[in-house]
Amino acid sequence: MAVPLGKYHLLRKIASGGMGQVFLAREHGGGIERLVVIKRVLPHLAEDEDFLAMFQEEAQLVAGLRHPNLITILEWAQVEGRYCLAMEYVQGEDVRRLDRFARARGTPVPVGLTLRIVAEAAAGLHHAHQARDAEGRLLHLVHRDVSPQNILVGFDGGVKVIDFGVAKAAGSASTTATGVLKGKYPYMSPEQADGRPVDARSDLFALGVVLWELLTGHRLFKGESDLMTLRLVRDCQVPPPSLLNPALPAGLDALVLRALSPTPEARFPDCGAFRLALEDFIVQNRLSASSAHLSAWLRELYAERIANEANPASLDQLNEDSDLDARSNTSRSGSDARSQSQTVAPLTPTTHTGESGKRVHVTRTVSPEAPRRRVRWGWAAMGIGVSLLAGGAAVILLRQEKPAPAPPPIMLSAPSRAVPAEPQSRPVTLTVRSEPAGARVEVEGAPYGETPLELPLEPDAPPVTLALTLEGYEPTSRRVSAGDAPELSVKLRPRQAAQKPPRRGAPPLDIKLGR
Repeated sequence: MAVPLGKYHLLRKIASGGMGQVFLAREHGGGIERLVVIKRVLPHLAEDEDFLAMFQEEAQLVAGLRHPNLITILEWAQVEGRYCLAMEYVQGEDVRRLDRFARARGTPVPVGLTLRIVAEAAAGLHHAHQARDAEGRLLHLVHRDVSPQNILVGFDGGVKVIDFGVAKAAGSASTTATGVLKGKYPYMSPEQADGRPVDARSDLFALGVVLWELLTGHRLFKGESDLMTLRLVRDCQVPPPSLLNPALPAGLDALVLRALSPTPEARFPDCGAFRLALEDFIVQNRLSASSAHLSAWLRELYAERIANEANPASLDQLNEDSDLDARSNTSRSGSDARSQSQTVAPLTPTTHTGESGKRVHVTRTVSPEAPRRRVRWGWAAMGIGVSLLAGGAAVILLRQEKPAPAPPPIMLSAPSRAVPAEPQSRPVTLTVRSEPAGARVEVEGAPYGETPLELPLEPDAPPVTLALTLEGYEPTSRRVSAGDAPELSVKLRPRQAAQKPPRRGAPPLDIKLGR
């Protein structure tokens, strides 16, 4: 049975952590009945005034972000002696799971729909970046944890950025300790990985990583350890996506690589400009990339799951093996004696400019399985991120399935065919050095980095062409393959200054060497 909590009925505990618990719930009252997500603060933290002040500040900050491409916070209240955050529930999938699910079935997300997902996410981020306070001052809000797991795609074709749990506004009281990196390492910008100040262009870079990985089916920055991953991010050597997926439309490389420029100044000026570039590319290449196209494709891909979620009885079946733990909410100090709901300082949204958001109303989930067959469900809690209880989060309902394999590491080869989802053999690493160091390297005509650098290559793949250039030296090129590993050293020849011809009528030069 569902456990009542004020106007909510908790259906299932989704996750728990050091700061709270997350539940799927149904809201009743005032003519409203809808599924929501409830985050509930643990009892001992409910007595920590500093924590509650920080939590409410962050909740109010995110509650002011009203945009179709951002998750919506519905309420921050004290219910039966427990502090709770109610958020919008969206039926859909996060981008990481979507990509793996689609590739496992041999149908990667089409290029047009990939661009649609990223363009919508860029729109949501741009709105957050442009948020202003009640006095009209720019908040300079930065998400700092943009990743495939934090982009939710609804089966209705909507796209929402979630988990502003580690977001930060300039001048916020709840600041991050010096030297502490918040976010997922493989999606950090080089400046974020260095611990330097970040702005909206750091989120843009992270979104560029998401786009690169969706287009190639590979991980861009993934080392054998966190330290190695951070090193890869800081080095920021990005092969053009067409090198791994030659079927990509011409011109897309330049767009992606600009978003992934090592320096913020070389990127698009903001996520709004990035979105416009994506929209222009969609139009110029006549790609099927509307939200309606995205919804139709998702409904075909997830047809079985959507059909299984059409029976309201499935939520009751969920409760048979749920571990709600909703009644064991006694505070360590016994402060839970209060049984009636109390609304504490309501969420007063920060005054923001921009398009007003819409709330997504979701029908109850179902499962038309045979009556005697018990339905097993899993729950993916999106938006828990680094802190379990922080800004806008969403939860996705999904059936437990065998997880699809993670995208393979990057392997470079000549663009003769699309790279398969699973590598056929382990790549080898070729270290490229030059004398002097610092030469710019291009791989098959696309910028890759500066020497010294490491270049992963597929065994038995056709050779690729490296071009090395350095100011004051003659340009040179090399054809390399995995057989050239582990190291290629290139000595650059100084460029000879052009000798001016003698003036007409002047006597010939008489140059004598030595005595």
